[in-house]
Amino acid sequence: MFVQTTTTPSRRGQVAAHADCIGPRCTLTAVEGFPFDIRASAGTERAAQRTARRALAAHEFLQRVLGVAPRVSLRVLDRVDWLRYAEDDWYGRPHVARDGDLVVGAQPADEWEDVGDYLARRLPARELATLISTHGAAATNPRAPSLGGLAEALIATEVARLFTVQQAVLFPSRWLEEAFASYVVIAVLADTDPSGLRLVGSLAEAARVLDDDLPTLSEFERGMSPMDAIADVLARLAIARSVYSAYAK
Repeated sequence: MFVQTTTTPSRRGQVAAHADCIGPRCTLTAVEGFPFDIRASAGTERAAQRTARRALAAHEFLQRVLGVAPRVSLRVLDRVDWLRYAEDDWYGRPHVARDGDLVVGAQPADEWEDVGDYLARRLPARELATLISTHGAAATNPRAPSLGGLAEALIATEVARLFTVQQAVLFPSRWLEEAFASYVVIAVLADTDPSGLRLVGSLAEAARVLDDDLPTLSEFERGMSPMDAIADVLARLAIARSVYSAYAK
């Protein structure tokens, strides 16, 4: 459940042209203490450790429940290194690199601010106040919820996606694939981070009043364009809400 927008032009070529080394493994710092490889931008080791702990929890959940788990290697990047070593233009958007690394930002993806601003504009006052009480207010817009904690909690979703890619799992529909990823993140958070689970549940529930903005099922199945990022997020939240309710029961 991550956002995809096109709000900021890419500057990848400007930085890559001046990079002495374009291979991330020759310049990033190794983060020790985990059963898989982690490379991080200098100064982001603490963020990398938090991400790695969440990825490990998801890995262990899949191994325990399904008897198999994905091979995990992490690349955690600051903004400068993102332009050098990420394979997606938009900062912080998780993706799998050509060498199999799961690439994430050391800070939440910028697009989460767009989601927070949208919620500030569209949610009724009562729902918005509840959401800000749970998530805190965004530094850039005090009227919007801060979704950085939520973004960090969702790393289990990306490990679930990594699992489906490596195991060549083919879902008959996109919404079912999304439901699987939502189930993994909700189950992992319930087991390891109840406060993170509360963040996911609160946002999914708040978005209920915005269901009129949801894309149709056929639109969601086709895949939303970058310009339809908000609608895509709302659809994913609706799926997460259903999974959250089923898990609670």
